[in-house]
Amino acid sequence: MKIKHVIRWTRRVFLPASPRPAHGPAVGARGILGLALLLGPAARAQTILGSTGDYAAMAGSTVTINGTTTITGNLGRASTAGAGTLTLNGTQGVITTQNQDDFTKAYNGLAAMTPTQNLSGQILGDGGVVTTLTPGVYKFDSAAQLTGTLTLDAQGQSNAVWVFQIGSTLTTAASSSVVFTHLAANSVANDGLFWRVGSTTVFGAGTAFEGNVLGGTTFSFDSGATINQGRALTGTGQTITLDSNTINFVAADSGYSGGLAFDGGGNLVAVPEPAATSVLIAGFLGLVVGARRIRRNHSDRKLDSGV
Repeated sequence: MKIKHVIRWTRRVFLPASPRPAHGPAVGARGILGLALLLGPAARAQTILGSTGDYAAMAGSTVTINGTTTITGNLGRASTAGAGTLTLNGTQGVITTQNQDDFTKAYNGLAAMTPTQNLSGQILGDGGVVTTLTPGVYKFDSAAQLTGTLTLDAQGQSNAVWVFQIGSTLTTAASSSVVFTHLAANSVANDGLFWRVGSTTVFGAGTAFEGNVLGGTTFSFDSGATINQGRALTGTGQTITLDSNTINFVAADSGYSGGLAFDGGGNLVAVPEPAATSVLIAGFLGLVVGARRIRRNHSDRKLDSGV
């Protein structure tokens, strides 16, 4: 259901043009519960990637395939090259203007988020300084390096989100990895992991990566590098080079692409946790019921006074 239709439906349920009979609050309660059921799962399943969310790999120019590569999800490209073998568990085709627009919107939206911490100059992973990160927005003014294993600790949160804002290149050393711990239920659909890279992304041989990488320019995958649950996405005129790799985004609107949404001003904001959403709905229900009772009581007093 489109948002504008939801809004119209909500207005009809909660904002009637004339007073309703005494059972009105009950109708409003059912309406709110219906809205919660309608919007709750949908809000958690949506992704800021828009139409690019169906792609496991997307490049505005050429995708070069060397060695034996497996992609689970769709492949978007202008052309393909290379002498390698591709096993594609999905479809492939030329990316559209809508794909490019959605990519640019997400790319710019991630860059505009307010950082939780600036990690410039610090190496990610247990081969460096930063070994574990809780959900947040992490900024690198220029290049970022992953060496060893980086642990992302969700702390049991639903809709946990990590955003990495990288000013220039992202490079991973050979056999580096990203792993999760303390994930809540349905994390692969509800949580978000986004790497916004200013220029080139280079995955070292044997890297086991996670999340959605939105690259400013090119991607280069060394032999055996994988994205286990996520995507490699780049825009117009840019390329991806693969060499015996695996990219798997699990399913549409998953692959750790949740947890964020665009607000009315086009800014990215966190999607409330299910518990917080329930509290909000309960509070809204109380306001609606109270308002209806006040209006009904006001109407009753007018009848009693003969007005």
